[in-house]
Amino acid sequence: MTAPATVLTHRELWDAWSRLWNGDFAIADTILSRTMRVNIPQHGMPDPATLHDGPSVASWIAAFRSSFDDDARITGELGPFIVGDYAIGRWVFEGTWQGGRPAAATAPAGTRVAFRGVDILRFEDGRIAEYWLSDDQLDLYAQLGVLGGTTAGSQGADPAEELRERLAELPEDAGRKLLLQHVLDAAADATEIAELRTASGDESFLTLGVNSLTAVVLGELLDELTGVPLTPTTVFDQPTPRALADHLWTRLTTSAEGAPVSLSAALNRLEDAAAELTGDDADGRLRAELAGRLGALLDRLTPAPEGAVAGKPVQATSAEELLAYLDTRLRPLDDAG
Repeated sequence: MTAPATVLTHRELWDAWSRLWNGDFAIADTILSRTMRVNIPQHGMPDPATLHDGPSVASWIAAFRSSFDDDARITGELGPFIVGDYAIGRWVFEGTWQGGRPAAATAPAGTRVAFRGVDILRFEDGRIAEYWLSDDQLDLYAQLGVLGGTTAGSQGADPAEELRERLAELPEDAGRKLLLQHVLDAAADATEIAELRTASGDESFLTLGVNSLTAVVLGELLDELTGVPLTPTTVFDQPTPRALADHLWTRLTTSAEGAPVSLSAALNRLEDAAAELTGDDADGRLRAELAGRLGALLDRLTPAPEGAVAGKPVQATSAEELLAYLDTRLRPLDDAG
């Protein structure tokens, strides 16, 4: 005979909730209702509708903790006070920020932070059925240099320029990791799928739920952060978040002081600029002008046929010269096939 499942008391559920926030993700499905309701602030948070059971809430908490060291902890500061099926308590979070989220942070990795908040839980059938959060995000954001004027020189600064400066201070591996987290955060915001924040980055965008519509939003979010224009075509040309992060790394770390620019990076910039310039070209005039300029550039880059006179107009070219040119372009019929 199977023993009946143990029903946790309200205090035990409260303590288990604290353990969940401190990294014990395995208990989430045991203590949270499968139809849980989450009430959280709008700014900097996922869509509450996506947080409705143990796995989704655990993924959200894991994404938050991923920006801090493993020793980061939430500690009860006041309470809990339990009244009927409700409990309320105040807590303090302390940890060392490792980089990543929030994307607009200007504080260096290794910054020690602490902020406070209040949790309210409602219990039903031995599980946590509803959750309310009120925390001092402004305090946390101020400590991380997100708010204007909170760090030296940050007021009115260009986010893209700040990101370039930050990347210049990081080793390449850390810089690529930071950009990958920015891409995953933007994908999570664009699709409203919180779990994407903790994806590996090697999954395809289509697998992660990024379609042609959300790719537009993703490109806009990353453009705002990095200053690199990204069309949906450019996004899907990079099949995974990691590939897109590598693309951004190349674009953002190219020196403006004469360092050699790779052919791939230059062509990527050309494609992005062409897409941006012709995006609203309803009558096709800009597209035609661009095609003409690119055609002229191609003519200059194409080697002249042997024996041809450079810069000689085709109308002034003799039949012999034209035949000689065709000979350099066409194989003899005997060689065809």
